[in-house]
Amino acid sequence: MAVGPRIPTDVHANKFIEANGYAREVVEKTFRFTPRNLGIFAIFGIAVPMLIYKGTVAEYRIADEKFGRPEKKFM
Repeated sequence: MAVGPRIPTDVHANKFIEANGYAREVVEKTFRFTPRNLGIFAIFGIAVPMLIYKGTVAEYRIADEKFGRPEKKFM
């Protein structure tokens, strides 16, 4: 912080925000791989994107069937 006379517009550091900022800067040093992390990765890194993809493909197939178009091939 700047030194000098205190005026009403001085910024006061919030210790909780400073602690959170520090933790975000050193996350690669403090991260521990646990079974819980593996489960979270499996859900949000694999299952959710797969469900979104399957839902999107199903909507295309329903629309193709409804309007008599040939079915598109996905992957």
